[in-house]
Amino acid sequence: MALTIQFEENNLFVVRSSGVLDRPDADAIKKEVVSFMKRHGRAIGLIIIEDGFLNVSKFASWDDDEDDEYIQKHLDRLAIVGDLRWRDSALLFFLNGFVPFSIEFFKTDQEAFARAWLKN
Repeated sequence: MALTIQFEENNLFVVRSSGVLDRPDADAIKKEVVSFMKRHGRAIGLIIIEDGFLNVSKFASWDDDEDDEYIQKHLDRLAIVGDLRWRDSALLFFLNGFVPFSIEFFKTDQEAFARAWLKN
C-alpha cells in the first residue's frame, strides 16, 4: 500500500505516502478519514510525502466523490510535507485555492513547523 494513516490527538490525521499513489489506496484512506470525522468532528490533516514516493497513478480517475465532499466540508487545515519537487503537483492535486480550507506545503525537514501551523 502506498498510503498509511494514523490518528493523533487534537483530531489530527497523518497520512504517509510512498511509492505510486493509486485510486484504491486513496479511496480506502478517505473512508477511514470520513469515519474518523464522523466520530470526532472537524479535523486537521498532515500529509507526509516520503522519500520513496514516485508519483500519482496517471491512469486513475481522480474525480471527486462523496467522501471528498464530506472531507472538504469538515477539514480545517491541511499541511503537506515533502521534497519541494512535489510542491506544485501536490497543491494542484488537492486543488489549493478551490477548497474551503487552508493548505500549506512544507519542506521535508519542516514537519515540526507543519504541525505547529496546523494547531494555530
